Amino acid sequence: MKKQSILIELTPLLDVILIMLFFILVQSEGRMGDFYEETRAALESEFAVLEAGLEEYKAQHAYEMDRLRGMGESYAALRLGLEEDTGFVMVSIISDSDDINDRWVLVETDLYSTRIDLCWNNVARDAALVELNTILSNIIQHTGNGIVVLAFRFDSAAIFAADHRLVTNAIHIQRQFNDMVIVVDMRL
Repeated sequence: MKKQSILIELTPLLDVILIMLFFILVQSEGRMGDFYEETRAALESEFAVLEAGLEEYKAQHAYEMDRLRGMGESYAALRLGLEEDTGFVMVSIISDSDDINDRWVLVETDLYSTRIDLCWNNVARDAALVELNTILSNIIQHTGNGIVVLAFRFDSAAIFAADHRLVTNAIHIQRQFNDMVIVVDMRL
């Protein structure tokens, strides 16, 4: 048998394939355009929400900063006022670390310091209370300041309740008779 050459013409088939590819590309481009528009619209709405949130945050931040600036100015004014017109008195209960029964009240100011010994004798405790009241009253009366800050410092683990009560009673008495006394309780 002899081979015959059969010639198939592919041009019309190729034309049909290319036309189908063209339609597919045109449809695909239309869907891509729709997808692009939908994505752009979604991103624009998301950006609008984020920008609104950012503006709200900026407004809240500005409000907080104004409030903090005001507080800082108030603090600076208070500190300046306290420096100019404030007396400071430190009252401490101190005990000997070797002998817990050896304890005393220490009253300190910028220019003055005194020690009042404490013991368990009731007469001596009453005398210590009178002496503490006298010292505090004299300091407050002669300080010449509009405000007196009286700080009470003690180690709550190393003092007796009776000693704490003695000093708090003296401070309470001073607050009754002197309107300008501010008490700060500092526990160590």
